[in-house]
Amino acid sequence: MDGSVSALIAVLGTLLGSTVAYLFQRKTAERTESFSHRQQLRAERMAVYSDFAGAVTEYRRCQYDRWHRKNEDPDSTAASEARLESYRLKGVAQHELFRVRLIASSTAVVEAARNAFEAASRLHNASNKTELRGNGNEAKEILERFISLASNDVQ
Repeated sequence: MDGSVSALIAVLGTLLGSTVAYLFQRKTAERTESFSHRQQLRAERMAVYSDFAGAVTEYRRCQYDRWHRKNEDPDSTAASEARLESYRLKGVAQHELFRVRLIASSTAVVEAARNAFEAASRLHNASNKTELRGNGNEAKEILERFISLASNDVQ
């Protein structure tokens, strides 16, 4: 009888030890998976936000070029090419805006991105160089606000 009680205690101890080890391993695996998921999401957000900022910066630069070519000679080939290039870069920036909308964790980041895109879109409508410069500075500041909000989203 003494031997069977000892064997039963040994079996129960083994089962309890196995159960506890399983629970700890499962919890560790869940933590590792969660950490990995957060790191991947952070990296994806950083890439998307960076790509958007780059696309809007290029679009803004192209809008300056479009404005200057149009004001030099609105019927020139250069003005036409600048306009077409601005359309192409607008599409690229808009695509990046869609990516921001898909991955951002807050509506404030999305709204800041939308504002940055729209500010860059308005540049070529300036009536003179002073207005162009003011609109350009405003577009740059709005993009900086987006970058500030986006950096909080990736940390």
